[in-house]
Amino acid sequence: MATIVLRPTNERLYLTDELALPWTATNLGAGNFRFRTREPVYWEAEMIGYDRTSETLAVRIVDYAAHAGQYQPTRPARSAVRTVTFAPLDREQFCAQLTYYRAGELPLSVPDPPIITAADPPDPPATDTLQGPPTGPDPEAAPPRSFPLTFAVPITELTIGDGYAEGYYREWLGALRYRIPNPYLRREFHPIRGFFARQLRRKTVDVTAQLTFDAAGEPEILLARSAQLGRIDDRFLEVLRARSLQDLLRPDETDRRLFTPEELLANYAADDPARMLLPPPGAELLEEILRTRDVRNAAQLAHLASRQEAGQKLRFVLSPRFGFLFFVRGAGMHHFLLELLDSHATYVWSFPRVEGTLADHLERVTAEVQHLNAVGRSSYRRTHTFPYPFWTVRHDSIGSEFVDGFPRWRARVEEGLI
Repeated sequence: MATIVLRPTNERLYLTDELALPWTATNLGAGNFRFRTREPVYWEAEMIGYDRTSETLAVRIVDYAAHAGQYQPTRPARSAVRTVTFAPLDREQFCAQLTYYRAGELPLSVPDPPIITAADPPDPPATDTLQGPPTGPDPEAAPPRSFPLTFAVPITELTIGDGYAEGYYREWLGALRYRIPNPYLRREFHPIRGFFARQLRRKTVDVTAQLTFDAAGEPEILLARSAQLGRIDDRFLEVLRARSLQDLLRPDETDRRLFTPEELLANYAADDPARMLLPPPGAELLEEILRTRDVRNAAQLAHLASRQEAGQKLRFVLSPRFGFLFFVRGAGMHHFLLELLDSHATYVWSFPRVEGTLADHLERVTAEVQHLNAVGRSSYRRTHTFPYPFWTVRHDSIGSEFVDGFPRWRARVEEGLI
């Protein structure tokens, strides 16, 4: 059956770069899920049907981790496609690629059915590990095909992947791999297994599974589950994200520089939970801050984020409080706008585009921001020697029940972005 590699994003489903459908044109719908954005996603799909009347393509995903090189951005379409219908998606593999989803609105596969064995399993062993091969009362009788298995494993001995934790059971049968599904786990969590152990307040987790034998007598561990790992869910991670975000936003009184996203990440060790749990520094981090915190100037930050020039990196300040430096390219000027969390004004530096490159202007404004943070905002406003336009716009009437000051602030900012 013919296959096609799809490129799903949070906004659209790309069959090719020219043929991209909004999610409302699929049976997954819009707003029912959100992909993680640390890396692009590619799906290989079987094309299982096509209705020429409605121009509907029916597909079944056969590989949720297709290689980017398999995607054909300029592939010509043999027929018009107006809608796409997905066969039920593999719950564990699909959900492992998401930051959230609404299960009731999505065509997801049902959970795995229990194993049906050829004979009743024997009584569980007296200890928590299996000590020897199962035998029945009749030495000539065939061994059972499946029976329960329970054991404990240190969390730090597990491998964390997208949607699962994996380990090896190393008793008398040798090293048997098992996989514990959990759609909230991500492979980037692997370096912080010890952190999860501390949050769960235990070094080991209990695992229940089924030990099965195929027709040739080869053993395999299936249906592995852990109640303790099951506690790592969206709510659990949300609490940890909130703590990590609070640590990130705590003022750093020793470092008053501007940071690029890469420099901000470099402040954290590879196994620091903040590095693994928080969105990548940039628009996603700002979105997370506005979503989870009550920020006084949230409307101003959201507006400036919408004006940030595509392709340009957001930059950050950590002191005297956490904030963002936005860039807007005007018709004749380069504009840099500093907005600190819960601040009372927006600070704007503008450079004539004909007088230097963008890199030159960024280097100069970096020095200005560092100086502002060192001497204080009031002192800087009184004593600055910046040779080009510098101006501030106050956030008036925030929180007022009678006057909305945001439209006036926005008009004043936009007047200067020439």
